[in-house]
Parts: sequence; C-alpha cells; structure tokens
Amino acid sequence: MRVLLTNSFYYPAFVGGAEVSVKILAEGLVNAGHQVYVLTTGLYDQVYRVNGVIVISLKQQNIFSIYGGTDGVSNLKKSIWHLIDSCNLFYHTRITSILKRISPDIVNTNTIQGFSPALWLTIKKLRIPLVHTMRDYYLLCHKCSMFNNGNCATLCAPCKVTHQVKKNFLSYPDHYIAISDFILKKHRQFFTIADGRATTIYNAVLKAGNHKHNTETGKFRLGYIGRVAADKGVRYLVDELLKLPDDKKDMLKIIFAGKGDPEFVAQLQTELTGIEHAFLGVISPADFYGCIDTLIVPALWNEPFGRTVVESLSFGVPVCQSDRGGLEEIFSADCSWLFSPDEGNLLDLLQHVLDNRDEVERKKQNCIRRSRDFSADNYIKNYLELYHKILVPSALLQSAN
Repeated sequence: MRVLLTNSFYYPAFVGGAEVSVKILAEGLVNAGHQVYVLTTGLYDQVYRVNGVIVISLKQQNIFSIYGGTDGVSNLKKSIWHLIDSCNLFYHTRITSILKRISPDIVNTNTIQGFSPALWLTIKKLRIPLVHTMRDYYLLCHKCSMFNNGNCATLCAPCKVTHQVKKNFLSYPDHYIAISDFILKKHRQFFTIADGRATTIYNAVLKAGNHKHNTETGKFRLGYIGRVAADKGVRYLVDELLKLPDDKKDMLKIIFAGKGDPEFVAQLQTELTGIEHAFLGVISPADFYGCIDTLIVPALWNEPFGRTVVESLSFGVPVCQSDRGGLEEIFSADCSWLFSPDEGNLLDLLQHVLDNRDEVERKKQNCIRRSRDFSADNYIKNYLELYHKILVPSALLQSAN
C-alpha cells in the first residue's frame, strides 16, 4: 500500500506529541512493508528520507512562517495569518502535482495548521480516500488548545469566525480518527460526525528498551517533563509544592526537563529556595526517567491524550496525573494516581505519596505491563485495519464509475 501522511511538522522539527506519534506511525507502516510519504511544512522546499520514510517539506504559504515560532509577531499579523489558514488555497496546484506523482492509495492527514482544511478539497478532487486524525483542537480553535485562562466551554468570537470557514471542508474526510474519546466528544459538540465515520485509536509509545535507572538514595525525586510554562500546569505544581510542610519539603527533590522562558524559570528557581530542585533543559527521555521516582503531569488544559503518561510508564515510572481531557481515559490505578488540578488537591496527593513509599514501589511493578496496552504493534495494526476498511468501499465505488 502507498500511504501519504501529512503533519504540520516532522522530524527533525518536534513541537509536541503529535510529531512523535506521526513518526511512530510512519516508520511502523514502513516496517510493515508499505511505502510511506510524509507531507509537511518547513522553511523551504526539500525532499529527504528518514528511516525509510520519504519526507516532502513545503515552504509555508502565508504572510509569515510559524516554523520558528511566532515571538515578535504582532497580533494583527497573527489574526490575518489565522484567517488565511482557515482556507489556504495557495498550496492547491503544488499539492495536486505531488499527489498525481505519488498516486497514494490513501491519505491520512494529522495536524493541518499551516496547510488549512483546504488541503482536503485538493485531495478529494482527485478522489483519493481520506482519513483525518484529530490530534488537537485546530478545527474548533485556531490556537489548537481551546484554553484561554481556563478551558473553553464555547468558541470565542475570533474562533467562531475561523471555525465557520473551516466548516465548509468538514464533510471531505471519509473517516475521522480521534486519539481519545474525549477529543471526539468535544468535536461533536460543534459539528456532526456520524458514528460510522469515527474511530478512537490511542497513541503508541515505543518500548523503552534497556535503560539504567539511577537508584540514588536519599530524597524522593519528583519529575516534570514538557514545556516549562504556567499554562502547562507548572505554576500550579510549584504553588502546591510550596505549601508542603517543611519536613515534607526536606524529603523531596523536584526535577524539570524541557524548555521554558528564562525569566519564568529564574522566577521559579527563586521561589523554590528551600526545596531541592533542578532544571535540566532538553534531555533524552531515558536520561530523564532514569533519574526520577515519580512523574507529575499537572495539566490544566484538556489534554487530547497525554503522551508523557504512557512514556513514563514504559520506563517503569508511576505517574501523578491530572484528570483533564483524555488523561482520565488512560489512567490506571495499578500504576498511577489521579487528581483534579484545583488548589490543595496535588498537595494532598504529594503528602500521601511521600508517606507511602511502599505504594510507589508496588505501582512501579505494574508500569511496563500497562504501557504495553499502547504498543506500536497494536497502533499500526489498528491504523491498517481502518485503512483497509476505507479502501474496500472506495475501490468498489471507483469500479462502478
């Protein structure tokens, strides 16, 4: 089978979990014997190969590129960018040519910010079977998060405008894949997706392989990995840590991994005086999970899935996880703890964990077993089964015509 995947970014550019999940999907399909192409955006046009996957990168066609971030871009320019991105036809001729040259059996779009839903019109004009994986809230919210000082229950005025434009394209995918039941339900609040046109397939995590776990004795090591920012729950996490009694503060060390605004990180370092802490920056997952006893996922926003949870479990590290969005679906009491990220809740849980080290050890024994529920083999199998399900009626329709 010849499969074309699309994603806003692809290796070596990594923005978040979507890029990891699409790379696992692409390389898994190659390993299963299929020919795989990835169409992505970049700073310039280029074609390159990564682990058997042929990557086609197109320079972004808008008033500026979001490839390197949007720092310093005015709000007016951002607004214009989002309006264009709701129906960007500037790629149409180029992508039509690429599709004709590749002649894929099926296209699976993933994150499409930068391409816009007009990409679907281009694909369906050539009568190519189309599947779309909902990995964020882009179809509803042009910021992709549905979070603005809290989780959005409705669409704000600017998002209503862009969503209204995008609605013109929502009937084009033959099937929608959701990475959690939560994200599917959220989309169904704003537009109709028939039961027969939607499937939930959870993301996968690769086997951690052999890794060295630092068994440093002494302080209990809590960890956070991801973007070090207030909207990711880091502010909430630090505030809860600071409320711990002094004797509990002396028992732990908090380790942060990931990028953060230097001023924000400096502020946190000052506030954490009295609690042993470390900001490691960007490090490999193996190095990070090897030096912590428990992961904290303090998400305030409705996570579509929660990759860090299953990633942590694959390294044998239990998780204290927020109950927001898809996180609650992947929770297992055998290897994790669940909390609602409200004032005092994480504080109570942290005190419980610190006082019950034997419980932590019991949960550790179940982590890797639980992570196998999110294996790459099952992930690829589920996608291939769905592709074949879509291709059979499409082939019958084409033969009838």
